[in-house]
Amino acid sequence: MNKKEIINTLHAAKAAHMQWRARAQALVAGISADKDHVPVMYTDCKFGKWYYGEGQKLSNFPAFRGLEDPHEQLHLVYMEIFKHLFGPDHRSGWSKLFGTKRAYREQEMAAAEDLLPRLVGISHTLLETVDMLEAAINASSDEELAAL
Repeated sequence: MNKKEIINTLHAAKAAHMQWRARAQALVAGISADKDHVPVMYTDCKFGKWYYGEGQKLSNFPAFRGLEDPHEQLHLVYMEIFKHLFGPDHRSGWSKLFGTKRAYREQEMAAAEDLLPRLVGISHTLLETVDMLEAAINASSDEELAAL
């Protein structure tokens, strides 16, 4: 792959992540969206498929290795959000605490909303690391990149 192809692939992975985050934010905001378009597992989203697939060609770059932790953390936070949004309704035990199913649902939505800033913050870290990787790729010679 040449530099332009690598950068284009990296941009596509970055765009896929931003689309994933936007869908997650939409779900938390109550906008009707297919929850299956926001994979919970970090290996199932388009970014994760790139990272653990074709992206591995870039594994010699420290910034590439720096993507794994925030990406996994992002999905762990989203897993918590997902449980609040779509988890089983334990109405029997919770109804005593919250009074009604509606109150319980509002509590779960509020909990999901409270987690959203953390998800967005981790996403920013991930995107900053992608930018560092792009800078490292741009600073590399064509010969170095051809050897990947």
